Formats: sequence, structure tokens, C-alpha cells
Amino acid sequence: MVIRQLYRLLFSFILGISVFSAAIAQDNNQSPTATNTIVPNTTAPNTIPTIHVGGYQFSPYVNLQQDGRYTGLTLDIINALNQIQQEVFFEFTVTSVEHRYKAYALGRFDMMIFENPTWGWQKIADQFIPLHMIDGEVFIALKAKAHNQNYFKNLTNKSVAFVKGYHYQFAHFETDADKLAKQFRPLFVSNNRASIESILRERADIAPVTHSYLQYYLKVNPQDRHLLLISDKWDQEYDNGILLSLRSSLDAKKLSHWVQLLIDNGKLAELAAQYGIKSSQ
Repeated sequence: MVIRQLYRLLFSFILGISVFSAAIAQDNNQSPTATNTIVPNTTAPNTIPTIHVGGYQFSPYVNLQQDGRYTGLTLDIINALNQIQQEVFFEFTVTSVEHRYKAYALGRFDMMIFENPTWGWQKIADQFIPLHMIDGEVFIALKAKAHNQNYFKNLTNKSVAFVKGYHYQFAHFETDADKLAKQFRPLFVSNNRASIESILRERADIAPVTHSYLQYYLKVNPQDRHLLLISDKWDQEYDNGILLSLRSSLDAKKLSHWVQLLIDNGKLAELAAQYGIKSSQ
């Protein structure tokens, strides 16, 4: 009996030591001085002001990939601006082509890259910083229908593909569907690729297409080049730039300085060349 009681006392003693040791180990793991404590990164983007850059599907400037990522020249320039300075962090913010004016006016983002003052921004107070990159729209049609350049001179009785929300000079920059329907036989599509496909599939007779995107499309789809007639004359040529809100915490002079640095070191021209866009400087 005495031996059995001794065994019980010894077992209780050992068990107590084990529980005490486990408690100490747990306290050490939760302590701020433990070796596995995560220390915040003081250089993370959230330690500096974030400048939101609005953008919408506008190839080749903004492209939505199948995996949900956004790519394109706008995103490349945002990355370049983040690399050339550490005072602010530029972050891409998705908007839509139709609602970008309202979102901009409400302060949903600070700036937009590759916009044009003539595209309906006259009533919204902003600052414009040129990027000196030349692009524009050309007309395309099927060679089987359009035998020469005269085909583009008269749009009467021809169906025209319009990307919703895009501004075209031949349409006096009008984007309202009802008003366009009174002047043309419009086919409304969602992007430049759909415009080209509407011609190839004979859903429309003529389509204005962003020149840089057309060059990219034909590079990827060379089999379609011989099917298309491209106008010698551009519908419009534009030198788009950056719109910066007057309400933004970012100073326009500072942004202009960073843009000029990217121009001077050749980075902007290098990025533009990848998309077939020429620099005017």
C-alpha cells in the first residue's frame, strides 16, 4: 500500500512539472521578444501617401487578362513612376469608360493617364501634364468590300463599329448612343478587338481602331493583314497625357518633374515603343 502511494505521488510530481514547463513555453511564444515575432516593414507602401490612378479597358494602355490582372502601358508607367521616387505610391484603380467622369469628379481617384482634354473634361477642374506620345485612330474595312481609299470618304449607308464610350473625331466626339444612331448606322462593341472582329465577321462595314492596338493585333494575327484595308488618313491624332485632380495631395509640378525624368532617361520612349507608340520628343 505504501509503495502504491509513493508511485502516485511521484506520478503527480512529474505531471505537475510537465504542465508548468508547457505554460512557460507558451508564454515565451506569445511574448513580443520571441524570435518569431513579425516586425512591420517600415518601407511598405502604406507608410507613404497613395495616389490612385483611374483606368479602364483601353488597349493597349489597359488590358484585362483572363486571370483578372490588368496590364498595358498605363500599368507600366505607374510602375516606372513608383521606381523613380519614394515620396508617394501610385496605385491602379479600376473604373469604366462611361462612368470615369463622375468617379473622377467624386474623388474616387487622383489622376488618369492617357486622357485628352477634348474628351469631355472641359467642365471638370483638373491639371494636364503631357506625355508626348503620339497615337490615334484609323479606319479599317474588308478589302473584299472596300477596294480603295475612297471607301472611307463617305459613311452614308455604311454600318460603323463604335466602342462604347470612346470619342471619335468624325462623330464630333459624341458618345451618346441615341445621338449617334441619328447620324450613323452604329454597331456598339466593347473594345478595339471587338471592332476588328466586327469587320472580319462582316457585322460592320467600317470601324475606327486605335492605331497602336491595330499594329499589335496584326503582329499577333498576321493572317488577317491581307484581309483588311487600312485608311491612309487618321480619324484623329492625339497626344494624350495625365489628368491630375486639383483636390489631389500630389503637386502637379512634382509629378511633371518625375515625368520629365522618365522622358530624359529614355524610359517613357522605351515603354511606348513596346506598344508601337511613338514619342514626340
